Amino acid sequence: MRKRCGTILFLAMAAVVTVSALPCQADEGKQEDKSFFETEDQQRGRRPRRWRIELTKEEIGRILESLKKDDPEKATELVKLQGRDPEQFNEELRQLGGEEYQKILRERYERFRQQRRVDFLDWLEKNYRRDARELARLKGRDPDLYEKKYGAMREKYDPIREAERRNPELAVILKEDLRLQERRDELTAKIKTTKKEDEKKKLIAELQDVLDDRYDLIVERKVIAYARLIKRLEELQNWIKKSRAEIAEARKDEVKAENVRQRMKTLLEGKRPFSWGD
Repeated sequence: MRKRCGTILFLAMAAVVTVSALPCQADEGKQEDKSFFETEDQQRGRRPRRWRIELTKEEIGRILESLKKDDPEKATELVKLQGRDPEQFNEELRQLGGEEYQKILRERYERFRQQRRVDFLDWLEKNYRRDARELARLKGRDPDLYEKKYGAMREKYDPIREAERRNPELAVILKEDLRLQERRDELTAKIKTTKKEDEKKKLIAELQDVLDDRYDLIVERKVIAYARLIKRLEELQNWIKKSRAEIAEARKDEVKAENVRQRMKTLLEGKRPFSWGD
């Protein structure tokens, strides 16, 4: 692993070249055309909607049944609204759902939490079997300690799991770095307690190797982080270029006149300009 030092510069250059060839994420996908005034109004005065869960038919039925007990008339109105305006129906259903709606949210969160635990334990069994078995032994004997250990292992291994999803190359480095850190701690403890000088020298030499290898890994992590920064910088530069072009276009007298004319038409006639969507 100590041979990596000579290739770090090459890796950095290769990463930059690779990233520079990638398309900007902001340019991927085509957005719907919007008028000048409409875009400005949205940015200035409209707040984005908060994230809402999509209720299933069974969950909607549960809420309506609960509402019928408290306010049958309102429940009937909601059923009629469902056919006329599904979006407004869903909004009012959430507002009027009361305890039943909150119960559904709690049930969903609990299912999510349990599934997340199952996924982590499966991953732990595949990647760190000794830790998985240690955790399994604690589950029946000491539930409180089990939960503490589970939380500690999540904190320890979640960065690796996240990296596996986002950047497999980084995940490999994080796994090896974790192994080296654990070996470093073992060697340090042995060196402090060993009385024999010959054995201590061997341990110190191995510790030197471990630190050399960790240093190389840290540099590789910096290379990956650098490549990510370069990519983000290029995306920002593309946005700046696009914004500069939009400003130059908007300052043209003929563009201003056309946008004002279209806005007047929308305000007075209630008609929006046709959007091609490409």
